[in-house]
Amino acid sequence: MSSRLFHLGFLVSLLLSVVLLSGCGGREESGIDATTPFIGGKNGLSASFIAGSPPDEVFDNSNFPFGITLQLKNLGEAPVLPERAYVEVLGINPIDFGVPSQEYLIRNFPNRLQGARKNFDGSVIDGGQALVELPFGPDTTIDTFQYVPDLHGNTPVTIRADICYDYLTKTSTKICIKRNLLETGRAELCQISGEKTPFNSGAPIHITQFREDPIASDKIQVNFVIEHVGDANDAFFNVDAPEGACDDTITNPDRYVVKVIPKTRIGTAVPECSGLEDTFTTADGITGGYVHLFDGAPRPVVCTVDVGEIDSTFEHLFEVDLEYKYLQSIQKTMLIKDVGLTDEDE
Repeated sequence: MSSRLFHLGFLVSLLLSVVLLSGCGGREESGIDATTPFIGGKNGLSASFIAGSPPDEVFDNSNFPFGITLQLKNLGEAPVLPERAYVEVLGINPIDFGVPSQEYLIRNFPNRLQGARKNFDGSVIDGGQALVELPFGPDTTIDTFQYVPDLHGNTPVTIRADICYDYLTKTSTKICIKRNLLETGRAELCQISGEKTPFNSGAPIHITQFREDPIASDKIQVNFVIEHVGDANDAFFNVDAPEGACDDTITNPDRYVVKVIPKTRIGTAVPECSGLEDTFTTADGITGGYVHLFDGAPRPVVCTVDVGEIDSTFEHLFEVDLEYKYLQSIQKTMLIKDVGLTDEDE
């Protein structure tokens, strides 16, 4: 009897070990479909102040030096290049905090942040991370902030960090191509007319609606809608604007502008799209342009493709790249304490 109990206990322990070990392998995200092209999601980067930076409170008269450090994580699927991304701290007067100018409150990312990637089995490889430390400037002898003025009473100060970076959304949608677009018959391989499902890489701007229709026996039309799906407090700008142009004032003409590149080629035919401004031609003959999402509202684009040379029926991926500068912010309130206060004064 004791032998049976021993063997039963051994089997139970073995099963528990298998269950525990199965949970310790590569990270697999629940809800990630291995048959779809992207991880998806509505985020680019996440940003946070590391614990104690900035501190909850400092003291006046330069008695409490401190730094500001942000932790950045790439949650989306596009890489972020350090020379195309920066952090700027706002809300404090540089002179009051012991640095000569605003230049010390701006810093490029210290390294490249690789995008997250999906494996063939649906598991996810996390994106890159970085720590951005301030102050930062040409005078490397200044490595901390210190509150210089002599206060008369405690004063709260709200510190905001703006994070500006170039980002990319890749989209992919299955469309139907036939030798005769208007012909119907037995057991069709795919349907031309109707709504299609667009897939977007993890990013804050998506193609949210997509429709395909035949407009002649040898020409198709696709309609898609570009939409900001990230946090409503965030903003985006023309990716080709001057360096550091995350200027969120209403007079900025590059505000809410997205660069659109329909990358699809069907045989030798490429999409001809209306609704694009300042069009250009890429090195491989694709015509792209820019759209203005006025006040961040969704914007439709219409493209036609001549498929007259096609002599088969198949499904094809209609791919579009969306490029933009993206701006998001985090903030924290810090209390500056007057060291001249006594317990009675408080």
